[in-house]
Amino acid sequence: ELHDEVGQALSAVLVELRNLSIGLPSQSEEQLSKHLETIKGLVENTVRMVRNMSLLLRPSMLDDLGLIPALQWQAREVSRRTCMDVTVSTDLVSDDLPDEYKTCIYRVVQEALHNCSAHSQATAVRIKVEQEPERLTLSIRDNGKGFDVKQSKGLGLLGIEERAAHLGGKCQIHSKLGSGTTLAIELPFRAGQSAKIGERDPHPVGG
Repeated sequence: ELHDEVGQALSAVLVELRNLSIGLPSQSEEQLSKHLETIKGLVENTVRMVRNMSLLLRPSMLDDLGLIPALQWQAREVSRRTCMDVTVSTDLVSDDLPDEYKTCIYRVVQEALHNCSAHSQATAVRIKVEQEPERLTLSIRDNGKGFDVKQSKGLGLLGIEERAAHLGGKCQIHSKLGSGTTLAIELPFRAGQSAKIGERDPHPVGG
């Protein structure tokens, strides 16, 4: 289904690009502008479609390793590929978290680390996951150059907000130029859900 819908959307983009190239010699500036707006709309819809579908995708690594080891693997890989020192610490996080919560945390960390390496010029990133009786929290803090949150919110940050909202959660981003960035996610457990989650790991993990 994912392949079919995205394939159809991209095919529509190709058709419009072909029409645009054929009409270049004879079309007016207004006609060309309309073609470009149509193509832009198709691409934006495709991006939205892929982002919405990705909310449902679950990384196989979560099944193979579990949430915290998977996050630690991410941290090691990003540290190895970049100049950033990435660490993960946890506080009594259960292995029995609902799958959708594990997926959300994993994907948010993945997107945040991508943003850090691409834009922040950070040398250190600190990731912390905490479980409380009624909620799961995630914080990601870097020492990068920071940014104006009101003026600079790309698709990556919007996607993170959508992931949190999908589970009824909240996303807060604190940043200012020259002072780094902190991303905080809070995911509440649904009524009766926390009681179904097994005993939390009594051994906090750091490093």
